[in-house]
Amino acid sequence: MKLIFIFLFTASVCNLSASENWNRFRGINGEGRFKKINLPVTWTSRDYTWEIKLPGVGHSSPVIWGNKLFTTCASTSGATQYVSSIDCKTGQVLWQKEFNSVPYSHHKFNSYASSSPAVDQDFVFVSWTTKNSNDLICMDHSGKLIWRRDFGIFQTQHGNGFSPIVHKEFVFVTHDHESDSALFALNRKTGKTLWKVDRIGSKPSSSTPTIYETNNGKTYVVSSSQSHGCYAVDVETGKILWETGQGTLDKRSVSSPYFSGGHFFASCGSGGRGSRFLIIKPPSEEIKNISIKHIITKNAPYVPTSLVIEDFVFILTDAGIASAIDLESGNTLWRERVDGNFFASPIICGNIIFACSTDGKVFTMIAKRSGIEILGNSVLGETTHNTPAISEDGIFFRTYSKLFHIRVISSGL
Repeated sequence: MKLIFIFLFTASVCNLSASENWNRFRGINGEGRFKKINLPVTWTSRDYTWEIKLPGVGHSSPVIWGNKLFTTCASTSGATQYVSSIDCKTGQVLWQKEFNSVPYSHHKFNSYASSSPAVDQDFVFVSWTTKNSNDLICMDHSGKLIWRRDFGIFQTQHGNGFSPIVHKEFVFVTHDHESDSALFALNRKTGKTLWKVDRIGSKPSSSTPTIYETNNGKTYVVSSSQSHGCYAVDVETGKILWETGQGTLDKRSVSSPYFSGGHFFASCGSGGRGSRFLIIKPPSEEIKNISIKHIITKNAPYVPTSLVIEDFVFILTDAGIASAIDLESGNTLWRERVDGNFFASPIICGNIIFACSTDGKVFTMIAKRSGIEILGNSVLGETTHNTPAISEDGIFFRTYSKLFHIRVISSGL
């Protein structure tokens, strides 16, 4: 079967340059968006540029800086954790580092390596949880250990799922669990605490923060939890600027907050089902206070994070229900079932959505206000909870124990 591709037009909301890096979970600022052309919409195993077996297993998602991909995994026993650096073009393993660990109990759908790395021009940041610690590790691009921080025992029955993010000289990490919790800002070069915002412990949050830069030059880090809802903190001072408040996210926060189309988005759930999906209008010169514009309770996502497409938000639930919500009215434009269950978050390249089901199928689709068009599905051959990554070289799929690359198709072919 020949690889099928389609020219990916740049959506009006896609304002990223092709030179930017997929440097964190769900790419630039967690939007799950990449400006790209000529990615395939169906393929077979013969179409992989390369495929490699990882030294362990896990549900983390790959990140990219330049021509280097970074990913994590762990032994099935949880006694060893791995960080790997891989050449994006060739699939060659550039280096691989091992860390001893102490296994701990986690949810059957979680793994010992579910946190995704973050990367910038100098360093790679990895979050590891063990029975006795919750660590953040910093390495340079050659794999040399720069520093390591232990934030204490992470009290949870589900395990770790949150990922660090890096912004300029800051690296941010949440320590949000059943006991006293906090959001930390660390110096990326030294690991020293720049500020700490104490948070009330509750159902542990597995969401990954995002960065929001205002029109007046202020920069916030935005996170979410059951105890505080969606909240914003000044990156320079650690001052809490706003929060939607306790009860606005009434259950566990697993999907990640992000800003797109003039709004913040956050959701929560439990037991494999979403409970609430918030569409939030941030303060502005005209509106001084935070405003929850819409609360969606029917077919809200629990684990997958949503996507903004033009003037609506595309939601894919854990159970495979896809829907489109109008940003202005909050009305559901349409609702369709996609075959499969989903823990990986959908991402969009141009106008094409890539969504990986738990049984290892990749669905490609176009979502419009009028409905959804399924372009095809391709089989990875192994379960995946991992969100793909994109670079100028193509798209990278991670499964439980493997990593695959599909190259960009030349427009001349």
